[in-house]
Amino acid sequence: MITTRLAIPADAERLARLRWDFRTELRLDPTPPPHTWEEFQVEMLAFLTEAFASSSWVIWLAEEDGQITANLYIRRIRKVPNPAHFMVEIGYVTNVYCIPERRNQGVGDQLMQAAQEWAKAEGLELLFLWPSKRSVPFYLRHGFRKENAILEFLIEGD
Repeated sequence: MITTRLAIPADAERLARLRWDFRTELRLDPTPPPHTWEEFQVEMLAFLTEAFASSSWVIWLAEEDGQITANLYIRRIRKVPNPAHFMVEIGYVTNVYCIPERRNQGVGDQLMQAAQEWAKAEGLELLFLWPSKRSVPFYLRHGFRKENAILEFLIEGD
């Protein structure tokens, strides 16, 4: 049975591993990542410590038999106040990942539904994300729309 819940600090080690798996799975370059798992783990655990201490990040989990099988992160962003609404937030959805052996079995659907219900209950104005081409049908099924064109300015490093 799949259950969904908000992550807690005790989940940090598993969340770090899921993030590593997610990003290394996406790599098109066959060479190893520039950082080791151990280096990444230190950085990710520091990020999660800060995220759990703040109300800016919300992390949703899907579990089965006590094992985390999927996660979804939402960054809460307060909009600039306007004359009609002083306190409005939107949510940036990112790092949506399900372990390969549990894909296409409804895990992501349950996780997304839980996150959307939470966002409605919290009064967020909208959720937005940048999907991969492969994930677009999933998000469209969950009510996301391709209506707004996002322009970006890429700041390149050295």
